[in-house]
Amino acid sequence: VGNAPPVTGETFSHGPFSLELNEGKPVLVNFWFPSCPPCRAEMPDLQAAFEKYGDQVAFIGIQQLGLDTPAEGAAFIAELGLTYPSMPDTNPKVQFDYEVFSFPTTVFLDKNHDIARTWTGIIGSEQLTEQLKALIAG
Repeated sequence: VGNAPPVTGETFSHGPFSLELNEGKPVLVNFWFPSCPPCRAEMPDLQAAFEKYGDQVAFIGIQQLGLDTPAEGAAFIAELGLTYPSMPDTNPKVQFDYEVFSFPTTVFLDKNHDIARTWTGIIGSEQLTEQLKALIAG
């Protein structure tokens, strides 16, 4: 694995997640929390991107804990109908490893799991498509 820190944990409804389980596949890592309005605003675009590119790019949502509990995170995912894997950042290890301090933030890892791009703030569908196509093209 390249320069990206590990992303390992138990997802809400997709079992365990790790970069090792997605070897050779680009990964989109999205940091969010339920009471973050901009996070909520971008979720439908992330879901649409997952539906289009999820077979070629692994998606993982990382719920930052503090203001919201894991139960609130699970309820938020159900409410928005998100089907890509998401997990609570229990320690919060992943957030600190990636030095994420504003939300939402989306980190794009290439197929070698090197960080290709970090996007801070809301990412729209056009930017998502652009970034994902670049990752898939390799």
